[in-house]
Amino acid sequence: MTNEELVCIYQEWNSKEALNQLIKQNMGIIYKLANRFYIEGTNSIDKDDLIQEGVIGLMKAAKEYKTDVENSAKFITYAVYWIYAKMNRYMRQKNTNEETSLNIPVGENSENELLDTIEGVDYGFENIEDKIYRKELREELNEVMHEYNTLREMEVLKLHYGWDNNKNMTFNEIGEVFDITGQRVRTIEAGALRKLRNSPWGKEKAKKIYVDKKEDIYSINDFINVEQFKNKYLDEVIGG
Repeated sequence: MTNEELVCIYQEWNSKEALNQLIKQNMGIIYKLANRFYIEGTNSIDKDDLIQEGVIGLMKAAKEYKTDVENSAKFITYAVYWIYAKMNRYMRQKNTNEETSLNIPVGENSENELLDTIEGVDYGFENIEDKIYRKELREELNEVMHEYNTLREMEVLKLHYGWDNNKNMTFNEIGEVFDITGQRVRTIEAGALRKLRNSPWGKEKAKKIYVDKKEDIYSINDFINVEQFKNKYLDEVIGG
């Protein structure tokens, strides 16, 4: 049975059998994503627990997926969103490895990190400024992706560029997750990037690149193409 058929049975009849079958036939995807998150030597992270978080994400997707929406995304696209989100949250909560332990949120609203509260260490104003810039830009980019990209396009971009410092996945690896070719993934990404570049946000950012380059011999549309836009706002920012 297809994922969509199993989800329909699960939602309509609360069938544990259908849910178990759904989990079973998608465990390969959960394993693939877990392997992208898991880092050997990070003692605070248990791979089995990480996989379990992926299962919980899949179950959440099965519960929330809308089967009666016309032209809705395939279930697996929706499921990857929840699997990724659950694993990412788990990693952020549990990763107390020595290299990242200073990034623990502190304060009533968790707005600051432990690193920010340490006195007597000069990390340089430029580094702090760059960190703030990248954080704000990622937040902007996330909002724009939600507005102008489809769910699958967002997932392709996040998996390929390593959103939130996660490992980058190749086009072929992403294709295995969505059961499509690597070339098809490349095409999806190209379309997603064009949408971002041509959005009002993208056009404004392109102007800033144009001004910074100070190249007056080209028009802004010719000079700031999708590739240059990608290099500036995805390669440098999305994973940092």
